[in-house]
Amino acid sequence: MKLNKEKVFKYIDEHFEDHLKRLQELVRQPSISAEGLGIRECANLVKDYFKALGCKDARLVETSGNPVVYGYYDAGADKTLIVYMMYDTQPVDEPGWIVPPLEGRVVEMEPFGKCLVARGAINTKGELGAFINACESILAAGEEIPLNLIFVAEGEEELGSRHLPEFINKYLDKLKEADAVFFPTADQDEKGKVQMTLGVKGIVYFELELDGKSWGYGPTEFDIHGSNKA
Repeated sequence: MKLNKEKVFKYIDEHFEDHLKRLQELVRQPSISAEGLGIRECANLVKDYFKALGCKDARLVETSGNPVVYGYYDAGADKTLIVYMMYDTQPVDEPGWIVPPLEGRVVEMEPFGKCLVARGAINTKGELGAFINACESILAAGEEIPLNLIFVAEGEEELGSRHLPEFINKYLDKLKEADAVFFPTADQDEKGKVQMTLGVKGIVYFELELDGKSWGYGPTEFDIHGSNKA
């Protein structure tokens, strides 16, 4: 079934203010994982979004850390997509904010025009809310979402996703039904051109100390030159 995108785009334009209000509601709700601030409240808010979209199964999946928000939208489609999201953010105490970071204010910024400035507006509550807005717009325009959607919204991405494997192990059979994974993180440049990342790599933190003198071999008096440290 071909999606009538023109109808959907028209609906989005006509309901821009409603869509903006959702993004503002989301960024105004604190969800700072490093401080444990507002996490469960934000998780429940995201769950409510999934339910409003029409996910017959929308729930908080408990882990040893912050809950994962799970949702399943059954479009009766042949293909299934995992939509990975994150609802947690970094703290808001760094200097340099031009507006209060949890106020969700729209300000004029050159060369972009009016912008929503807030913690999470880019990383990545803005994308989370925009994706839900887009899905709801498809349905409201009388169209159908062309894929079954498995929503996975975690609340510890900013802590290294340390307890996400617990959720994956619990829901592995369901997750295996998916044909692909999508992380809504698209943005635009100053000319409005959409930019997308076609892959994501993980990160590993570690600290390594070497002491040749105490070990009895290798450099014993001086540091190794930086060119050899790799």
